[in-house]
Amino acid sequence: MNQSHAYQFPASEKICGISKPLDWTPEKKQLFVEACREFACFHAEHNSDIKSLYQRYQFDPRSIKSEDDLKNIPTLGVTAMKSYLLTSLPHDQMVLHLTSSGTRGLKTQIWFDQPSLDRVQRMLDVYLDQEGFVSKDACNYLVLNYDPDDAGDLGVAYTEHNQLRFAPVKKAYYAIKKNQEGHWVFDKDKCLQTLQSFLDQDVPIRIFGMPAFLLEFLEHIKSQDISLKSARKNSWILIGGGWKAAEDKKITRAQLRSICEKTFGIPDAFQRDAYGMAEHCAPYFECKEHFFHIAVFNRILIRDPASLDVLPDGEIGLMELITPFNAMMPNLALLTTDYGKIHSKPCPCGFKSPTFEVIGRAGISKHKGCAITANDIVRRV
Repeated sequence: MNQSHAYQFPASEKICGISKPLDWTPEKKQLFVEACREFACFHAEHNSDIKSLYQRYQFDPRSIKSEDDLKNIPTLGVTAMKSYLLTSLPHDQMVLHLTSSGTRGLKTQIWFDQPSLDRVQRMLDVYLDQEGFVSKDACNYLVLNYDPDDAGDLGVAYTEHNQLRFAPVKKAYYAIKKNQEGHWVFDKDKCLQTLQSFLDQDVPIRIFGMPAFLLEFLEHIKSQDISLKSARKNSWILIGGGWKAAEDKKITRAQLRSICEKTFGIPDAFQRDAYGMAEHCAPYFECKEHFFHIAVFNRILIRDPASLDVLPDGEIGLMELITPFNAMMPNLALLTTDYGKIHSKPCPCGFKSPTFEVIGRAGISKHKGCAITANDIVRRV
């Protein structure tokens, strides 16, 4: 038997594939607590660093019995994952290895065993199905991101490619490719030609990518002084991967959606932003009202940056992300370098789950992540 299959996580298996994850119920919440207890106990037993961390804070993972107990799980700092490879299973159980785009030259390595990869894929399946993103209709895909054939193990490229599985692919075009010198190049003319050919067909289109690439492409379309056909009904725009480069150009998310609706004919409600990070991997998306929701298999705690006390809804602090799915790596509870807050009012979209807002990044030095990397690429062309 494959050793990774020898460990059983029944609560996690249920919560990661549960139907309607954007509607919380008391039963689903308790299942999440049980899943967190499963993984906290597992990592304490199979990872010496996590065991030492728990002992330092006198934390017994078996004590996780309620939502209130989740705040007691000692967190793993996101920066630690950029400096150390922490695993809880033998390395020969790894089936997928991804890296982040890098912060000041440091890259996070993310490893998955097969059951853990299956769990995170099921989270995406049920989440996007409830949002209406899953379709049986074939689509043309314009991916304003790195070509996976050139990107290797870059996590953001894998994420974009993975999202092609939610509707059959008629044709997919990746806009960011490596040239003969090995540099990433964004050929906006070729991208525009491809888009025009897609709009000439009676097929929905899906535009994926980073805000920096999308904004650069929109500016290029405007410079050509052309009018595009409107995309067919059920077309989508899904962006993610960092807003730094777009924010530097003083454009808001709402303004970007407005430009996209005028340019591509894709309604505001079918344009969504995604939040996430390689170190965590769990999905967070905007709803049709453009609020980020916390699915029932995720939790977000907001902590005071000085005391690390959990702050009440509405107050701004460091975001802690909790998701019980990964047996290969002990990223159950991850303290990020992002500032955010939990909203106190229900979302007008109707989903019965909390919503949150990302305020910005902590620290005094600029974050050289995928957003700034993207900006570097578009400036070279």
